[in-house]
Amino acid sequence: MRYSLIIFFCFCVVSPLLAETFTDVSQAAGVHQREIPVDENSGAWMGPGAAAVDYDNDGCWLDIFVVGDGGLPNALYHNNADGTFTDIAAKAGVADTPNGRGCVWFDYNNDGWRDLYVTCAGPNFLFMNNGDGTFTDVSEEAGVTDAQHGTSASIADYDHDGWLDIYVSNWGRPASLLVFEPAPRINVLYRNKGDGTFEEITQAAGVADDGIAWGAIFFDYNGDTWADLFVANDHGPDKLYRNRGDGTFEDVSEQSGIVTLIRGKPTGAMGLCVGDYDNDTDLDLFVTNYDEDLLWRNNGNGTFTNVAEAAGVANVGVGWYATFVDFDNDGYRDLYVVNGDVDNSQKTNRNRLYHNTKDGKFVDRSDELNATVDAVARGATSGDFDNDGDVDFFVVNNTGNTLLLNDLDPPWRSNEHATRRNLAKHQRLQIRLRGTKSNRDGIGTRVAVRVKDFVQTQELICGTGFLGSDSLDLEFGLAGASQIDSITLTWPSGIIDTYEDIYASDMFIFTEGEIQKFVVAVEPTGKQATTWGRIKTAEVFQNYPNPFNPETWIPYKLFESSDVKFSIYSQSGDLVREFKLEQQSRGEKKLYWDGKNANGETVASGIYFYQFKAGNTQSVRKMWLMK
Repeated sequence: MRYSLIIFFCFCVVSPLLAETFTDVSQAAGVHQREIPVDENSGAWMGPGAAAVDYDNDGCWLDIFVVGDGGLPNALYHNNADGTFTDIAAKAGVADTPNGRGCVWFDYNNDGWRDLYVTCAGPNFLFMNNGDGTFTDVSEEAGVTDAQHGTSASIADYDHDGWLDIYVSNWGRPASLLVFEPAPRINVLYRNKGDGTFEEITQAAGVADDGIAWGAIFFDYNGDTWADLFVANDHGPDKLYRNRGDGTFEDVSEQSGIVTLIRGKPTGAMGLCVGDYDNDTDLDLFVTNYDEDLLWRNNGNGTFTNVAEAAGVANVGVGWYATFVDFDNDGYRDLYVVNGDVDNSQKTNRNRLYHNTKDGKFVDRSDELNATVDAVARGATSGDFDNDGDVDFFVVNNTGNTLLLNDLDPPWRSNEHATRRNLAKHQRLQIRLRGTKSNRDGIGTRVAVRVKDFVQTQELICGTGFLGSDSLDLEFGLAGASQIDSITLTWPSGIIDTYEDIYASDMFIFTEGEIQKFVVAVEPTGKQATTWGRIKTAEVFQNYPNPFNPETWIPYKLFESSDVKFSIYSQSGDLVREFKLEQQSRGEKKLYWDGKNANGETVASGIYFYQFKAGNTQSVRKMWLMK
């Protein structure tokens, strides 16, 4: 018997930490990768990209794909769930993509398995995830082998047909860099036809940008649910295209306030990221540059203002990757920027970790938090790689990769009753999306989390940073809050799901439109709203002790009389033991497990899951039997 859940909990045991810092665990984790000198003729100075995802659906564990550079093959680091990774790229069939540049994970065929797209200075590659740890090259049959010079790939369902489309940025040297009449490099938009193939519709859609593009990003800047497109061009001009909602885009760069000269110098845009750093419910845009980074604050009326200098993030390095993350889970998006010089520019290579001071400004805390990584870097990706409740960074450098684990706030502490509870000062909420009418991963969904009068807004974006993408899990810092007033999800389909009065947990998976108490039309465009007012029947807590040997207790609380059932599963999903406790009265209670299966046999060491059901409450947590 195996289980499948809508809402589940992921837990990883960590040791108490002595200092607030990021720790470089690259060598111990097995992700360093640089073993041979850089081939100077390979174009490695441009840098490779990286992208994080749970490609094998093994629960909470994020894996990492790194594009090979300077003579190296690609790497696919499988997360072993014990602090180490194993490179399985060759075994998986994704090691060889000549002259690779960027990468992105997305489920192009909506089968529940994330597929891999790799851009190259030559034909690009699409690898279909077979669901068994291997991939099949379907590039030719899918029709996505544009061979100009691909850099970043941006993913969105721009036409709301339920299938994810691809926008490929193409780069070429400008006339000012040795080539007087460079061949044009035109970006490409591939529309997903839903049958395993794509059609190239760049000109018809109005996004045939012919700049020197390092990257692009789809995001809904004006809040109309349609994915708009920003293109970052080296030596400018950057472009903002508004999605008209009819399959075409309009260039609104000029009227939006997006400019191409900063202090008289043309922008040299590289990487970009989107986030609501000021928590005003609209999405802001950060662009890394050769001379001075830009923070475009969304004014909420279709225009932007560059506030980088005033906010304290006008970075002086050669900026590449950037991401908005809440690294300390205080409810405000911080900013991480990766730097690396070009042609001995002598500009700083120090990465920057800007802490959001909650007043529209940032303070660089890189040094005190050990997040600098003083190396020539390009691509990076972020996510919770060790499942300890905070966001980590993986950075690709020309001297090897760096995995920085975030140990800022140990999330697991014991209370006076010795029960293991999440009592961290800054708890977080992690969300995964499952589209039904929308695309399977819910790319483009706007999520708003409200705690009292405080609202955080994020959009699930695929293709961020520089030549890669961050994890597809959304992270919301709760700053110690134990209850969430509401979570509102606006899906690309137009369906709006609202969940109310939710007790804070670690991870939720929300399935589009699955829980429907009542459905009402909310506006004449045909959108629907689903509101679920949830009165929580019960709550289950972490077992204690954990790890345990051989017995443990699982505390839980009933808010009303209810039937209670516990099911214990092995890591492979096999049922180990079941406890049908039938009707119980309200109050605090606990379940005892002696570490034996249904036949009275003591089970082996390892990870186990306990599933709790009581009334309308269903939850799963992880525990560790260690002998």
